[in-house]
Amino acid sequence: MTEEKEYQEEAWPKGEIFEHVRYSRESEKNCLDLYIPHQDEKMPLLVLIHGGGFLYGDAKVRQAAFMYRYFRDRGYACASVDYRLAQEAPFPGAVEDVKAAIRFLKAKADCYGYDADRMAVWGESAGAYLCIMAGVTLDEDFHGVKFIGEEELEKPVNADVDILVDFYGCSEFGNWEEQFRQQGMADLRWTEENPWLEQGLRENHAEAYASVEEFWLRREQKKWTEEEWNQVSPFYFIKKNLNRNSGKKILIWHGDTDVTVPWYQSRELSEIMKKTVGEDQVSFRLFRSLGHASDLFYSEEHLSEVKDFLDQELKNGRT
Repeated sequence: MTEEKEYQEEAWPKGEIFEHVRYSRESEKNCLDLYIPHQDEKMPLLVLIHGGGFLYGDAKVRQAAFMYRYFRDRGYACASVDYRLAQEAPFPGAVEDVKAAIRFLKAKADCYGYDADRMAVWGESAGAYLCIMAGVTLDEDFHGVKFIGEEELEKPVNADVDILVDFYGCSEFGNWEEQFRQQGMADLRWTEENPWLEQGLRENHAEAYASVEEFWLRREQKKWTEEEWNQVSPFYFIKKNLNRNSGKKILIWHGDTDVTVPWYQSRELSEIMKKTVGEDQVSFRLFRSLGHASDLFYSEEHLSEVKDFLDQELKNGRT
């Protein structure tokens, strides 16, 4: 869950930039930015989902900018997606937006020159949660937002995506305090050490809610029904929808000094994915002494590792 920090976009001589492309009429937030390299052959597409605690952020936050600037220069089309934040739309608004954006991007592949069959989705923090939900739910799940041009298609497109990259994401709600305790760390999310999420609740007149998760559902967690818990849980959909033949592959990174999202979240996601889709389909790496959204995740060395993973899946024969 990263604080909003916009990057001023500079001229990019290696390709074309299409900013604020509307993918749905549901909201003014339903826009994305596209970065298309100049090259003769169709290229793979990397979809980027920003973080911000479901309260902040947009398609040009610092972390998304690190990603599209690196990958667009290395032969990947990149789409950085905006979605409705919690103050505008409760759950599942953001999930539906992301899935609508994926369908839109598949439908528009020929217009922009990338290969819709070679798509991966990356997300960071809250955006990683949205990335995982897009990857583990069925196409008919959270299908409430139509994308622009949907009615004109001769054949429908789906929101299925198999290749996922999760940077320090949240995956389960309701157990963070206990996970921080098990890690030997204090839960600093609502203290002066890390005040911006609490400030976000105040700014949106949501003081009645104890957490962003409650505000997002507009309901106290102690009142959530089993169905409500299931609907917000990637683990529920992993168990319900996936198996060893699903073709999903995931890269998960987290830092062991993260005081915003406990790294146990990523470890548990890794474990359940390994049990469900197979150990060889899941890569989990815990970085020593890295905090939440650290710029070091985006170093040349580290992003080259992500590129190797994506190249293996998207450039070397897998479609």
